[in-house]
Amino acid sequence: MIIYIQRSFLLLFVLGGLCLPRTFGQRFPQHLSSSGDSILTLKHGVGATYYMKGRKVNLPIMEWFMQDSPAAKKEISAAIVADQLSVVGYTVGSVFTITGLLVYEPNQRLGQDLMMMGGVSLGAGILFQIISGKYKKRAVERYNKSIREDRASLLKGISFKLDFTGEGTQLLIGF
Repeated sequence: MIIYIQRSFLLLFVLGGLCLPRTFGQRFPQHLSSSGDSILTLKHGVGATYYMKGRKVNLPIMEWFMQDSPAAKKEISAAIVADQLSVVGYTVGSVFTITGLLVYEPNQRLGQDLMMMGGVSLGAGILFQIISGKYKKRAVERYNKSIREDRASLLKGISFKLDFTGEGTQLLIGF
């Protein structure tokens, strides 16, 4: 009996070792790998998931990376505010809806009003979530554009400039 249990655990360990790396090891499709610090967007359904170097990126990480790009930083800051307002809308909407359901039996009019306010707040949460997604999308586009411009300026090479003004001839070398 003890040998049978040990064999089954050994079989489970071997099968788990063969299956688990395939399921948990694949975080990101290899053919869609991004280069450098650019952020890749994968759309699914209504929303999108953002990846950097094969890993998911959330709003605080995006904000940290976008510190050097003023246009992208402005957009991601607006996305963060809209995301926070979305959470507030969902929270207030849930509280009003649940309170309306609890109060509905003794006072139907108050219950209906609270549920209506809850529905409006939930709708506002959904609206702010959509707005946040739009700002995130624009921020990623502007960030990737600034990354491409930075790479292009680095790839221009060395430039030489002779300066004949002033107190003599100077050779200026730029990279």
